Amino acid sequence: MLLIEGWIKLATGEFEKVREQGVAMVKATNEEAGCLHYAFAQDISDPDLIRISERWDNQEALAAHGASAHMAAFNKAMGGVQREGADLWLYSAEAVRKLM
Repeated sequence: MLLIEGWIKLATGEFEKVREQGVAMVKATNEEAGCLHYAFAQDISDPDLIRISERWDNQEALAAHGASAHMAAFNKAMGGVQREGADLWLYSAEAVRKLM
């Protein structure tokens, strides 16, 4: 399993410019083969900070996601906003255990 976790910080007021495209991205991605979980969340204390959480079956599923039309549309939308930073990490999970 692959895990992706991190954030993207947008300039003040930019989040609303990509909210609709983000909702479409999350919905379409969660329907992809090999996607176990995909979520964006607006940070509770910073409305211009997008939290990202993903779980994928394997590298092939993640690669297909990267080549998808909805990823291209989201990247195009993100190209129209100002970003102040990002920190996104890919982890390989070999031992997985449900806690709750």
